[in-house]
Amino acid sequence: MKKWIADLQKLYLKVINSIAFYPTLLSIVFLVLSLIIIQVEYSEYLIGLKKELSISLVNNSDNARLILGTVVGSIISLMVFSFSMVMVVLNRATATLSPRVLPGLISNRFHQMVLGVYLGTIIFSLLLIVNIDAPDREFQVPSLGILISMILSFICLGLFVYFIHSISEKIQVDNILNDLKKSTYKAIQESDIAEEDRENQNSSSVQNSNFNNWYKQKASKSGFLKRISFKSLKDFCIKYDVKVKMEIQTGTYLVEHYPFALTDKELDDEQNKALLACFTLYTEEHISDHFSFGFGQISEIAVKALSPGINDPGTAIRAIDLLAELFIQLMLIRQQVFIKDEDGNICVYLMPITFEDILFQNFTPIRNYGQQDVKVMLQLLASLEKMLEVDYDKKVYYKEIYNFTFSTINSCEGKFANKLDREQLNKMIYKINLKFPVQQKFDLL
Repeated sequence: MKKWIADLQKLYLKVINSIAFYPTLLSIVFLVLSLIIIQVEYSEYLIGLKKELSISLVNNSDNARLILGTVVGSIISLMVFSFSMVMVVLNRATATLSPRVLPGLISNRFHQMVLGVYLGTIIFSLLLIVNIDAPDREFQVPSLGILISMILSFICLGLFVYFIHSISEKIQVDNILNDLKKSTYKAIQESDIAEEDRENQNSSSVQNSNFNNWYKQKASKSGFLKRISFKSLKDFCIKYDVKVKMEIQTGTYLVEHYPFALTDKELDDEQNKALLACFTLYTEEHISDHFSFGFGQISEIAVKALSPGINDPGTAIRAIDLLAELFIQLMLIRQQVFIKDEDGNICVYLMPITFEDILFQNFTPIRNYGQQDVKVMLQLLASLEKMLEVDYDKKVYYKEIYNFTFSTINSCEGKFANKLDREQLNKMIYKINLKFPVQQKFDLL
């Protein structure tokens, strides 16, 4: 993939996730619509239609200006108020939740479309005002356009009422957490490979490969690796007859001059740039790019809720529940480990984020910030017990869950002097011990 294509893709992602994308798009649509209405309103067919609708049409120039001026002034007020409400939501989310959730809130399609309809109605009405008493027109008042403007103003009023309802729901932390969970769940399912390909995606083939004599490829620029184009990587390998092994994971900050990949052949500067063009580097964290960003956002909300300034352990417990559900879904999928070329040979060795990494990165901060709260620690242990139950038969992730359970119980040591607190924790530890053999059982507090 050429560099300009990668830059174009980065610009595309920036544009579609901008809060101004849909408002701008709808404004252009309304602008074109107004020009069409002005051109065709005085056609013979529409003149006959206007006679049928004469009771609802405005034919007086002064009344037309008054109506359109009222529509423009009113919609501007609605737009300012609605936009202010969006800013309040974003400010509150930053202060009480996490700055990481802002890209998801900004890219809310409904809010953007409401602002777009407001802006489009204003543009539509202003162009009609210009064409009232136009000297080159046989008819002095675009009465059908004014009727459409009035209908649009009624639509704007309805959208405003629903917008207030929507924004009052979006500002609630439970709804934000549920939206994050749904988006993360969808991203997890999309990263799952097909059932028939699971046997072929065996990580042992990667572990048994020898990469000692491979060449390091250093990055020519810095940035957060947010997306990998598997198709572009495959095309690159086929074009230059080279194999690639990734050395960094999605979400890692790529430092300039740091080796981010290994190749079985030495590459020149042009080929290195072509390789780097297969990766998208930008700042925002969109869950659609990788499910790990969803885990991180939910975890940060929990950590923020446990901070002394917020002091909302209930939100943290809710976040732990959702994370446990997502961890269980992650345990049930199989990520892509490598990419094969047209001949069935491995051409790209990927470095997927492991279950252990995700568990450590997201549960550890919650454990550290919540180790003085018995309910938080109980909820962490309960979540780990649920994971153990799901993995009880296959025992694929028993080691990872065991290690984190050990560290969680260890964090409880000496923290709770209250006898009742220790009894509740010991009940959960006893329940967890039922999942392990005698030699691996945990000591009670």
